[in-house]
Amino acid sequence: MIKTVIVGYGYSAKTFHLPFLTLNNAFDVVGFVSSRPEEILATYPVTQIFSQLSECLQRLKPDLVIVTTPNHLHFSQAKSALLAGAHVVVEKPFTLNTAEARELIELARRQQKKLTVFHNRRWDGDFLTVKKLISSGKLGEVKIFESRFDRFRPQIRNRWRENAGPGSGIFWDLAPHLIDQAITLFGLPINTNSQLYTLRKSGESTDAFHLTLSYPDKVVYLSSSPFQAGDNERFNIQGTLGSFRKYGLDPQETQLKQGLTPGTDEWGMDKLEYYGTLFTELEKNSLKTEIGCYEQFFLQLENSILNNDDEPVIPETIIPVIEMIENSITSI
Repeated sequence: MIKTVIVGYGYSAKTFHLPFLTLNNAFDVVGFVSSRPEEILATYPVTQIFSQLSECLQRLKPDLVIVTTPNHLHFSQAKSALLAGAHVVVEKPFTLNTAEARELIELARRQQKKLTVFHNRRWDGDFLTVKKLISSGKLGEVKIFESRFDRFRPQIRNRWRENAGPGSGIFWDLAPHLIDQAITLFGLPINTNSQLYTLRKSGESTDAFHLTLSYPDKVVYLSSSPFQAGDNERFNIQGTLGSFRKYGLDPQETQLKQGLTPGTDEWGMDKLEYYGTLFTELEKNSLKTEIGCYEQFFLQLENSILNNDDEPVIPETIIPVIEMIENSITSI
């Protein structure tokens, strides 16, 4: 089994990592690094909890460390884990600048350890649907691609993601997913224009953004707003043979919060009313959403560590994502 340590015990660890690690027999969660020991022990009574990562690494000597702490800690904690001889998963964003990202990649190579980034939304059902649709040629040549991730959060909450500080704000939270998906589909743009906003009263960090990615033959718009009370218009894709429009967000996050996991009948399945619509000149048809499968990340992680396969997300592919975010922030 892969001796695994979780660094942090917040929303990400509890919602996106532990359910899959618990289901996969290849992983053995042997310890946590957290300031919430009582909360952890209420759910995992037989485990070891440390307040300092250095002590945890020294005493447990884990095979795998999963970093789920606030964004500004990702680099230093991932570096410590690699130096201690562990494989590492880093929550997105990978790091807060490209120099740190490259340093971690080079360190992992020297240590001969696996390093990957938790870009789980490569396995969103709606994104898998879009990939399949574009590959099918039914849209022709894509000319306009709009991808949004909106929520209705008009009031500020007192938490690190929304307070002032390095790595805070919705741009660091959601833009990595949207940019990564765009690059996965179309490669690197020739030009990027960014607009970052703090629109909520007394806001301390970015809470809305709009990116324009320019390609020789198409334009991509990536956006997020905290004021969308209705269904999120997730994708609006326009091509030379037709267009595709999709509302609603991938259901896996909501299902995880409800306690559902892979193996249940509804897992990863979109509701009928949220199927996208494919429009052509003569007709329109509902297009069933592919089944989402975050569990694939952990299956590929298992094979990466045990069989020396590629990481589920090769870290070099994330450097352009970090670079685009970094340049957007410094250009303002």
